Formats: sequence, structure tokens, C-alpha cells
Amino acid sequence: MAKVCADSICKIELLRALSPEVRDCLLSRARTRDVKRGETLSWQGDRAETLKIVTRGWVKLFRVSEEGHEAVVNTLGHGQSFDEVPALLGGESAVSAEAITDATVLMLNLSDICSCTNARAELSQAVLSAAQIHMNSMTNQIEGLKIKTATQRLGEFLLQQSGEHDGLRSFVLPFGKVVLAGMLGMKPESLSRAFSRLKDVGVCSAGGRVEINDPATLRDWMLQQSIR
Repeated sequence: MAKVCADSICKIELLRALSPEVRDCLLSRARTRDVKRGETLSWQGDRAETLKIVTRGWVKLFRVSEEGHEAVVNTLGHGQSFDEVPALLGGESAVSAEAITDATVLMLNLSDICSCTNARAELSQAVLSAAQIHMNSMTNQIEGLKIKTATQRLGEFLLQQSGEHDGLRSFVLPFGKVVLAGMLGMKPESLSRAFSRLKDVGVCSAGGRVEINDPATLRDWMLQQSIR
């Protein structure tokens, strides 16, 4: 693993919450790990020795049931983190993590805290804020699964992706459709049906490329569905 170039990642939200002194000290001990698509970063139940931040590519977090069924908990892109609380407290990872594209992950050892003033307090506050973000995300996911259809959940995701590409009407999905289906809480065949239903509001999909003829039309359709 390579040492970290602090200038390239100091704008990441979790690190911005730290004072420059504590952040620079922490990053001086950090390492980056380059992983290939399909490579496992950590396993559910393993001791979490580091807090991990995705700086390139995409990583999925998942759990596997006793029967061997996989449930995708979340997908993380640039600047998003995981294993914050167990890394701080010395606990076990609640999820497994796998690269779903080639990716780079920043590894921060929180047990190696410097002697800077208030370092422990700053890190604890940053980890607490990150945990709150995760909780809000999970709450939104649960709400979507309970009150929104598969087609609505897909529509929301596509509008979000369009916004992240500066409103482009044509873009490539950041990861495969099997992972996307798991993230949205549906089977791959249900995802295919959802894409088919969205054709009526101008959404076309070919392989990993998606085209939205008119994002405003899709947004209006989503609003109509939510008030039914």
C-alpha cells in the first residue's frame, strides 16, 4: 500500500471535520489500497482495524445470511466511508466490503491517534457524524422499501445519477445491474421490469448506458406516483 497524498483527499467530508493539525497527523500514518473489481476488502465479523474511505471507484457493503443469501446494504463512491465506529472502538465489522469496480481505499488507523490537543475528541465527533449519515441513509432506504414501488426506487436512483452528471440525459451506470438490483432491494428480473415501465416516461437502457429523454418528465411522474 502507498502513502497518502494529503492534498488530494483533504476535502473529504469526514476529514474536513478535523482540525488541520489532527487531520495532517492522521493522514501521515494513513495508507491507500488499490483493489480490483471483485476483490474483498473486509469480511463481516472481522476485527475492524482501520476506518476506510473510498477515494476512487465503487465499493459495496453487504451481509450474508446463514442460508447463504447476500443482502446489499449500501454502495459507496468517492468520499464515502465505512467501519468508522468499530475502528474507533476496536470492534468487529458489521458488513463485508467488496470492490464492484477497480477502486482505491484510504485506510486510517484510529488506534494510532496522535498526541495533538483534542485529537480523540475530534475523531469521536467525526465518527459520530459519519454514523448519523449512515443512519439517515438506512432510514431512507427502509422508507423506500416500505412505501415505494421498485419502479419508483429505480426512477429516484436514475434522477440522482443524472444530477451527479450535471444533468446529463445520457450516462453510464456506475456499476452493474445485478449490484444495482440488490442495492434497490429487488431481484434482477424485477429491475428489468422496472426499466421497461420507465420507457413510458422516456427512459431507455442499453447495457450499462441509460438515456433520460426529459428528466423533468420523469421527475413529474415520480411526484404523481408519490401522491397516489
